[in-house]
Amino acid sequence: MFRDIFRITAFLDDARWSNAQNYNQINFYKKDLSNDTKLLTHWLCYITDRQTAFERVWDVGGFIFSELVDVFKREQTLDLLNPLSANSFYIKRGDYQYKEQYNINVSDYDKQLFISRSKVKDNKPLASYNFEPNTTAYFIPRYYPADFRSILSTFCILREYDYNFTKFLKTVLTKLEEDKALITKLLYALYLLTYSDIGAPTYTDSSNYTKELQRAERRADQVMKIINDKNVFSEGFEAFKKGAIYNQKRAWCSLRDFFKSPEFNDYFKKSLKQEGYEKVDSLKNKALLSQFELPGDVWNNNPKFRSCILQTTEFSKSKQSLSKILREIYKKMKPSVGYPEQFDITFDLVPRMCEKDNCDICPYGIVNGKNKKFEKICIKDTLYYCPVLLTSCNYRMECKGANCELYSIYKKYNKGT
Repeated sequence: MFRDIFRITAFLDDARWSNAQNYNQINFYKKDLSNDTKLLTHWLCYITDRQTAFERVWDVGGFIFSELVDVFKREQTLDLLNPLSANSFYIKRGDYQYKEQYNINVSDYDKQLFISRSKVKDNKPLASYNFEPNTTAYFIPRYYPADFRSILSTFCILREYDYNFTKFLKTVLTKLEEDKALITKLLYALYLLTYSDIGAPTYTDSSNYTKELQRAERRADQVMKIINDKNVFSEGFEAFKKGAIYNQKRAWCSLRDFFKSPEFNDYFKKSLKQEGYEKVDSLKNKALLSQFELPGDVWNNNPKFRSCILQTTEFSKSKQSLSKILREIYKKMKPSVGYPEQFDITFDLVPRMCEKDNCDICPYGIVNGKNKKFEKICIKDTLYYCPVLLTSCNYRMECKGANCELYSIYKKYNKGT
């Protein structure tokens, strides 16, 4: 049964990445940005993607961060994050020029926010958030002091790589070319770049830029020692992979997009080639995808979903995160189709199926007999989008007719139909 669970998940995940309308797009502040700028913008967006509407992260945060990265690479100064600097992208809310126009709470004036330099013009995503022409946009992530520290720390390290994110990636990839754990070790390097030892700063910490910069520079020195010492890096990785590796949701999501998103994979490959990385083609090996861990979150750990797919396994009553469980199952089963990270489709499926008690039309209901109305939404007509995908995940993919992989799984469990 679980092999078919993997097959169903692979079908849904393949559909997800088959159409640009199925995944997040960044509202870049201008079109002619370098590939490296787009990659780093994407990385920064995921830093702030916590308990904030993801649309706002990509629409508003993406606009601001893309300008921040573009200016950072051009002006090459960390002062762009100094709240006391006239040109900073991170300031006290009380210093925001349009604070009254956008009803910033007076009691929050000592706290911070991210702002754009560019004025809002003809930008439909920003207009949808009521940002008016000739004002600057602002963005406040849910955990903005920690996110600010992560961004400042990231920029501190990138100074060692000529302010170039791709040069950092190239350096790490070059060291890992023959390593069988290339993806997981690359993730560890990215974790060191941005997330390790960040702590839980407050907005008062963020106000003391001199102290924050000193902390970021000390951290950068420590990280560089790990990155540059093969033995120290390996020791750190061994400790990391025993547990922390399953908790890096934002890092996994961003790295996943570099490999699987048609848009960002293109930027990723082109940027590496521009930096002279000669083995870009080796990164096309689909076997690498099996190393990606499922970014654990509330959706794939939803009780109904877990019960549905784990009910006939030894993990039916396990309290472990689904990320760890799927890795164990994958190692034992070695399915020919599917791998753990693909279960991230729960982000789209669980709210529409599990939360709405739609078991009778859910793709996973095929294998446990709960999907009694599959034929009512599976029309097998190649003139239309697949209704099963639209209903379960809001993914658009052309119907494959009777040659559909999902339909073949359905027939396996419903031989008399």
